[in-house]
Amino acid sequence: MADIGIEVQDRQVRHHYKIVVNTRERTVKDRELSFAEVVALAFPGAHGTDVVFTVTYHRAVAPQRDGNLSEGGTVTIKDGTIFDVTRTRRS
Repeated sequence: MADIGIEVQDRQVRHHYKIVVNTRERTVKDRELSFAEVVALAFPGAHGTDVVFTVTYHRAVAPQRDGNLSEGGTVTIKDGTIFDVTRTRRS
């Protein structure tokens, strides 16, 4: 029976999650995503210090299925989690 537990755990580690970021489907390996990872999926590359990002999400894992993701924060995802990322410049 120990082998079965190991196989199940191994499958969970290899699972890929299909999410949507700014209307584009993305596949990620980690069940938990950080603010920085979501921003990088939406807007790859370097950004100036005058750029501010806002991240909202829907259909994440309960209890916080919908909400805002703050800089430095993380969210636990599942297949079908949706992210909306906006970029604005400080004036």
